[in-house]
Amino acid sequence: MRKQFTLALTLILIAALFVTVGCKKEEPTAAQAPAPVEQKVEAAAPAAPVEPAIDEEAVLLTAAQDFFAAIPNSNNIIASADVKQMLEDNPDAIVIIDIRSDADFEEGHIEGAYHSAWADLGSMMAKIPTNRQVVVTCYSGQTAGQAVGTLRLAGFNNVKSLKGGMNNGWKAEGLPTDGTGANPLSSRRDVSEPKNEEQEVLWEAAKANFEKVKNGNNLIDSQSLYDNLMAFNLIDIRRAEDFAKGHIEGAKNIPMANVGEAIPSFSANRKIAITCYTGQTAGQTVGVLRTIGFDAYSLKGGMNNGYLTTDLPVVQ
Repeated sequence: MRKQFTLALTLILIAALFVTVGCKKEEPTAAQAPAPVEQKVEAAAPAAPVEPAIDEEAVLLTAAQDFFAAIPNSNNIIASADVKQMLEDNPDAIVIIDIRSDADFEEGHIEGAYHSAWADLGSMMAKIPTNRQVVVTCYSGQTAGQAVGTLRLAGFNNVKSLKGGMNNGWKAEGLPTDGTGANPLSSRRDVSEPKNEEQEVLWEAAKANFEKVKNGNNLIDSQSLYDNLMAFNLIDIRRAEDFAKGHIEGAKNIPMANVGEAIPSFSANRKIAITCYTGQTAGQTVGVLRTIGFDAYSLKGGMNNGYLTTDLPVVQ
């Protein structure tokens, strides 16, 4: 009886164990996250190099120094006889620009010449060719010299001023004039434009300088200069031997060809007075210096036709 009870108990335990195991729920398997898909990232295009802003002051200084360095090859002045010969040989090869007053131009000018007010030349630059001889004339050559200096700085390397102007050159030599009235430079078609960014800077500076002419002609007479010597940095651009023979007190001799090298030493806060022989090369120098930002003036008549004709003192 005891064995039967033990056997029954064993069977009951086995059955219970079976039920427990069979009824145990299978733990759900955690869902595996999908493997990340590798995304292909396009490499960014390299940034375009940033062009440095153009250094306008450096462009102007370089152009001015190039102008003066070229002086030994030409003083940018042409004699009346040479102009007359060119007109006879091939009038289409030369363009003459007269910057005197309207009335004086209409009364008598070189045949075929165009007229423009000096201050308007900036707006007329597109009318001026670069592939023909261009001659600028005024009364004595001094304001034409300023115009030539300004235009050559802007790239018009074919421009010269008439020696002595109309009064001391063309008319003094008894050459004929034409009184056919107005012939405005504005009537010509546009033939020129800046060729690059640097030249754009030079054109804008030239235009601004011509605009300044409305405030004065940048000439100073001998007495006014002498009375105000302390206010000026006075520069005599004649040859050293002529400077030694006699010059204005306080003047510094810098031959024209060397002015470019000296520009960095000039003070922008002080007026500059330039003198030469008759005023024409001083005019060119003033045109260049004013275009690049200096307050420069030309001695009226230069030393020969101005200062030395007075009783003002001379230093030897």
